[in-house]
Amino acid sequence: MAITWANILEWETRPLDEIARELLEASQGLRKAYEKGEDDLKAVQSEGEAVTAMRATTITNLASLERALTNVNGALMAIEGARDGVATVMSNINTLQAYASTNNCTILNDGSVVGEGSRTQRGGKSPARFNIEQGIKDIIEQADQVDTELYHALQDINNDSYTDGDWAENKVIGVPDLPQPNWSPSQNAAWWKSLTYEQQQFLIHHRPDDIRHLDGLPALARSLANRFALEGYVDANGNEQPGALADAEKAVNDAKAKYQAALKKSTDKELNPALAKNDYIDPEVATAKRELDLALEKYEDLKAIKRETDNDVRMSNGLAPAYLLDFNYDDKYHRTTAIVSAGNPDTATHVSTLVPGIGTNVRGDLDYYMDFNDRLRKQTAHAGVNPNNVATISYLGYVAPKNDAEHLYQAAIIGYADRAAPKLARFEEGLRANAKVNNHNFLNTLLAHSYGSTTSGKSMTLVAPGTVDRFVMCGSPGAGADTIDAYNVSREHVYVSSIPTSDAVQDLNTFTPSGFGSDPRYLDGITHLSGDVTDSENYVPPRVPPIDDNPLIHQAYRFVHALDHHMAYFDENTRTSQDFANIVAGGNPTTDEEWTALEEARANKASNR
Repeated sequence: MAITWANILEWETRPLDEIARELLEASQGLRKAYEKGEDDLKAVQSEGEAVTAMRATTITNLASLERALTNVNGALMAIEGARDGVATVMSNINTLQAYASTNNCTILNDGSVVGEGSRTQRGGKSPARFNIEQGIKDIIEQADQVDTELYHALQDINNDSYTDGDWAENKVIGVPDLPQPNWSPSQNAAWWKSLTYEQQQFLIHHRPDDIRHLDGLPALARSLANRFALEGYVDANGNEQPGALADAEKAVNDAKAKYQAALKKSTDKELNPALAKNDYIDPEVATAKRELDLALEKYEDLKAIKRETDNDVRMSNGLAPAYLLDFNYDDKYHRTTAIVSAGNPDTATHVSTLVPGIGTNVRGDLDYYMDFNDRLRKQTAHAGVNPNNVATISYLGYVAPKNDAEHLYQAAIIGYADRAAPKLARFEEGLRANAKVNNHNFLNTLLAHSYGSTTSGKSMTLVAPGTVDRFVMCGSPGAGADTIDAYNVSREHVYVSSIPTSDAVQDLNTFTPSGFGSDPRYLDGITHLSGDVTDSENYVPPRVPPIDDNPLIHQAYRFVHALDHHMAYFDENTRTSQDFANIVAGGNPTTDEEWTALEEARANKASNR
């Protein structure tokens, strides 16, 4: 029977979650039985016909257990893949329905589209209606693919023809030795959970590059793998691998040598007019200098990652241990990305992910955002949550637009957000997937600033419902969507913080392409947090220009101070930052009474010192 729109509207992930949980329990039970059988077989030392017969029976039983384990794990992977597929379909439905609503259209249960905005002035279909109808077709096709893939996978298992990718040297019974590139975060989580402790440790210590980017794996496993990849390790063949940091240092030295050679060659050309060119800058020197600059940037990025994740230093300063959840180098854009958590998200009851905006780079900003996140953890105590139960993640995991004079135009390019959104969505789904297989519950908040709010807004239209519990935007040039209904989170848990003066970025929406989405300050139903940063040491009172009728003077003042407070959302001891902490802690924005009490307590503490 062909899948219809009405069928899809009835889909939900809960039944698949329950089946997956049962399959995982069955897998773990079968693995224990297999391991016991292996131990029993090894323990048999005597000889004789009876012993030989028993050994043969045990071997036969082990083969049966292996086949059963392979089939159960195959079913588990199929169900987890289908679960994520269903979640994606549900997310796409939600986003499409929100799009229809903003365009005065309604999608009926039979998949037809009606609405005031469904016709153009000439009586034809509007672009919006066409997009909605096409979106319905795409979602039905996507749903059919999810259903078909699950059917064929289960058929293979039923026919006893499913394979876990075994090959002659395969060491892991029942599942592939290594993750598959097309697996979803839920499949990654289930696969990792299916491995023995020894198998997990082998991959962490000797094959870190195979697992360190995997969304759905535990934070500790990813952090250890990323640290090995950064600082060096011994591979599966016993060979020393220097790590990314040492490789970067070597690249700097090689680039310096190349640059010096190019300079010398250029000087020789100047001494020999016959070899000289008319170029203002010798192209060979310019190329070598560019390579050196890039090598130095990468090296400084990696040194910053190592420095900011030094847990000996952090813990000696009373800070939570850092977990290096990912780092990578984008060869196309020549940028290092990194994801670092203060505190363990796998054990925390409250988790937040901070996504910054334009100009963000690892070497210059990782320390800044980790400092804010360390303070954010402490501030949750004022909201009644033990900071030890909070993990705050600094997500510098995407290539953000640059903000120097040469590249400032990038801030108006939505492509950076479009490319980053799926990765961010997958990361958030990975946090939830790992928690699910470990029966762990937590409140998940996505906190986004500046261009990062546009990136995050787009990612929220992609995440599976229930992945993120709370979404906060501040200093935003665009919400990444046109309605909060597109975010796959409860309407009452979408927030915006805006500073009344001196944050020109939040006024850019008028001048940016529509792909940025609406100005979040004016989204229907959004909850407004405080924009009060007046307690910040960096607060600049509103500027009053000299009494003058010249409008150019007034314009100049507005221009000079346009961005005084764009970063003030993260300043210490502000009501704005406390609002963030309250939301992360699962509470509500501060009331006037609560804020007054906090101010008084802080003043009393200072006077008693």
